Amino acid sequence: MKFRRLVSAAIAFVMVLALVPVASLAEVVSAAVEEAKATRMLDRVWSELNAAEADALANGLDRSEVIRTVYNAALNIDSVDKDSFSDSTKDGFFFTVDGMYCAYNYRLRNELAPGAVPVPEEDHIVVVKGGKKALKDGAGSPNVLLIAPYYGHDSSFTEQYKIEAQSIADTTGGTYTLIQSAGATGPAIAENYPDKGVVIYDSHGVQTGTSSYLCLTTNSGITTTDYNNGWAVRDGNSAYIDGRYVENHIETNLSNCIVWMAICQGMKNGGQGTTGSALLRAGAGCVYGYSQNVSFAGDYKYEAEFWTHMKDGETVAESYNAMVAKYGRPDPYGTAYPIVMSPVDEFPANPDSNQIVNCEWSLFGGELTELEAYALSDESVDIYLGKIKSVGFMPQPFNATNYELEWISSDADIFTVTGNHRRCYISAVGVGNALLTCNVSIGGENIASLTANVSVTEDTTLRDALNVDTGMLAFGTDEDYPFVAVEDGDRYYAMSGNAGNNDTTSSLTTALQMLAGETLTFEYLVSSEANYDFFKFYVNGDEQLKKSGTGVKTWKSYTFTAPADDTYIFTWSFIKDESANKGDDCVKIDNIEYFSSLNTADGDVDGNGTVDITDVVLAMRMALGIIESTEYAIEHGDFDEDGIIDISDVAFILRYALGF
Repeated sequence: MKFRRLVSAAIAFVMVLALVPVASLAEVVSAAVEEAKATRMLDRVWSELNAAEADALANGLDRSEVIRTVYNAALNIDSVDKDSFSDSTKDGFFFTVDGMYCAYNYRLRNELAPGAVPVPEEDHIVVVKGGKKALKDGAGSPNVLLIAPYYGHDSSFTEQYKIEAQSIADTTGGTYTLIQSAGATGPAIAENYPDKGVVIYDSHGVQTGTSSYLCLTTNSGITTTDYNNGWAVRDGNSAYIDGRYVENHIETNLSNCIVWMAICQGMKNGGQGTTGSALLRAGAGCVYGYSQNVSFAGDYKYEAEFWTHMKDGETVAESYNAMVAKYGRPDPYGTAYPIVMSPVDEFPANPDSNQIVNCEWSLFGGELTELEAYALSDESVDIYLGKIKSVGFMPQPFNATNYELEWISSDADIFTVTGNHRRCYISAVGVGNALLTCNVSIGGENIASLTANVSVTEDTTLRDALNVDTGMLAFGTDEDYPFVAVEDGDRYYAMSGNAGNNDTTSSLTTALQMLAGETLTFEYLVSSEANYDFFKFYVNGDEQLKKSGTGVKTWKSYTFTAPADDTYIFTWSFIKDESANKGDDCVKIDNIEYFSSLNTADGDVDGNGTVDITDVVLAMRMALGIIESTEYAIEHGDFDEDGIIDISDVAFILRYALGF
């Protein structure tokens, strides 16, 4: 039977060649011969390197010694380009064989879940239908593709992206295709990429040369042309592919898809955005990736928040902003910054920085759908000072698009609000009560005004524990793992409340309206598992300080200087990973002090030693000319230093009296 199949294949091959003109036939045969020669050369090189690695492992050498042994073996092979060795890292090195790109990576070859069981071959490619009626899809396709080469090979990968991909397909009404394990070959990926609205890489990634690559567990189907062009990199029986591989192997343009690269180094500076640019040229509408090695836990938190908003119909920019507002930047468990590339978002000059995202791509688009009914998700909102909460607009039908929303705060000193056509975000900046209003209009005509009561509160024990003696700042904290006030000898401070509770975050927040050049200073003491549990300080969601370990036993000081006139939300977080605890397993915060650039005025215009409502009334009478301003009152109440007590000074004294 086997002989008969071989004969049939040979006859078919001859029949094909019979249809090719003689000149073209000669080119085809010549190309096939060259491909075979180059492949044999690569195979011989990797046979020697594999043998050198196996011998080193058998002799019990450690990882650095194994890498050095393989490196020396490569140097002694004639067909390896001697001047090509580069990108050496703790995991291996990069080189070429007669111009064909190769890499040796010890971690990928030897350290990924050695006890894991590969996925059965019949489960390599799985297609599942979505669960709802198909919606008009802004991506050009409702279908979802999940590319997961290391499922079954690395037990660190959970089911989260399988569940998310199915959830997205349920929302759009499309199909969900999973390509995993050794079934994730280069040709299979390229074949399945078109006609997808969402493509997710949940696997390992590396940056080498001037590109960033998705790591595969097989090199099946990848040609020496791919290696020569750098679209692919050979690593023994495995390989890596980048965006140019997809660009040059798809048979039709991509369907304006979004590509979520949940892989390491997808947007690393050395990669120069090569993969993202290639996918955009191929027809993608948006590409997301990371500047460094991203942690599993960090990416999963980002992913869950981002796609929750995307499935609500928000844009990439809106979903990205909500994601970083909740978890900050970079990756809450590591150093990877989230990056977006799109037609309106270029590859940033420094990926390890805070990017402003402009992309308006969304899952849902197309023709306008009429609004039939509506409501707000909440009639009242209780929020801690310094925190952000969302209130959703609930249209009927769900995919209605023919309407506009205007979100309004009745008191911007209590909370500020930003919003879109699906929800708003309330930022609590002062203690008190105010009203949220949502004006609904169609064609420029207001058809309804929906409202919700907003109550902002603080923990007064934290006020006493955290402020310097003369400080008046108010604070909010988490409900699940709050910061708590601690009296310890001559210190009264606040401590994170999630000690011993793995995979949790304890956060403390406050908000200030600051002028450029003004400062906020605080003291901190962190004691944690080094490089796994972190104290992080954020300003408006952007990481300013990151500390970990048990080596420091004394309090340290940190100062933030406002770069511009603005409202600043400050967040102190203690973030724990999913494993061990070390030291005190917490962060302690004390002596938070706001230094105003206005002057030394304290608001105590009546001289009784406190700032209260009597100072406000007295200053108001002076501002209105009912009584004359005294020299003492001007010294203590002239905040804007214009020589008189006026309404602007009254506003400052009022804020002091109310504890703002």
